[in-house]
Amino acid sequence: MSSREFGSVEKASLTVLVDNKANLIVESSDRVKYFSEEPLLAEHGFSVLIQLDDSEERILWDAGISKVALIENLRRMKLDKTPITKIALSHGHYDHYGGMTDFLIGLDLLPEAKEWNSELNQTEIEGWLNSSRIPIIAHPAAFRERWWVKDDGTLVGPILPPPQEEWKAAGADIVLSKEPYQLAPGCWITGYIPRKSFESSGRSDKRKYRDKMELLPDDLEDDQTVVIHVKDKGLVILSGCAHSGIVNTIEYAREFSGIDKVYAVIGGFHLAAAEEDEINQTVEYMKRIQPGLVVPGHCTGFHAIRRFAEEMPDQFIEGVVGTTYLF
Repeated sequence: MSSREFGSVEKASLTVLVDNKANLIVESSDRVKYFSEEPLLAEHGFSVLIQLDDSEERILWDAGISKVALIENLRRMKLDKTPITKIALSHGHYDHYGGMTDFLIGLDLLPEAKEWNSELNQTEIEGWLNSSRIPIIAHPAAFRERWWVKDDGTLVGPILPPPQEEWKAAGADIVLSKEPYQLAPGCWITGYIPRKSFESSGRSDKRKYRDKMELLPDDLEDDQTVVIHVKDKGLVILSGCAHSGIVNTIEYAREFSGIDKVYAVIGGFHLAAAEEDEINQTVEYMKRIQPGLVVPGHCTGFHAIRRFAEEMPDQFIEGVVGTTYLF
């Protein structure tokens, strides 16, 4: 894909609705605004509202782990009336979709009864039934039934997949894509991210998924990220957990977008359980590409976050709930 085909946006903002940390004692700047009017809820989960000023698109990226935090934080930030046009799912783990069903129900998407002419038309009825549905874009592997193998061989499962039928009943239209998918001009999700780097901490040979009665290796093929091209600045890369590896994620974003310059990297980097060497290589890579903003949150882990703060003090921003990044 060329950069022209990928497109660009003049302005964009990302507002963190759910993350592992909350902090009221933070100072805003021209490009980073913190919500401090009242406390927000933090939890082991992630969710971001993407707003593209070039269009009417308002995209929800993930939905956190609980039925409470996403909805309550939207209300406290007075964003609960913001019309959401699309939802994108980073991968099929509960800390990224747990709040989805209740969020959809709160949108009240189901059409009400209306008056019709005496002669009914099936196409018109189906159009009316689907007129207010909201798309949820996900990789097909997000809906696997997952299992875990303990060190002694004991199987733990089934870890149930996201409830597609619940989401459909609440007004969602499930859109499955393994390939890059355009959310709006200049804003895409990657689909499957090739694993070419040194990174391994986000994946494990203990993860399995069930196909009929066979347990197969689960390499988390559903892991994907949002990539936004902001005109005259570069790529804004918004990960969920980066199970594929944040280096792999960035490199693939550059490759398929045709745009080399990375302006910001935000989200979970999945380095909480990483060995020291993997953290070192990741930090060194980030220092080489020199993004303007580095915001490791959610599953990145304290040790890796500390390293980014020490090694990249001018670019590092602490990831907390209620932060809005302006591009």
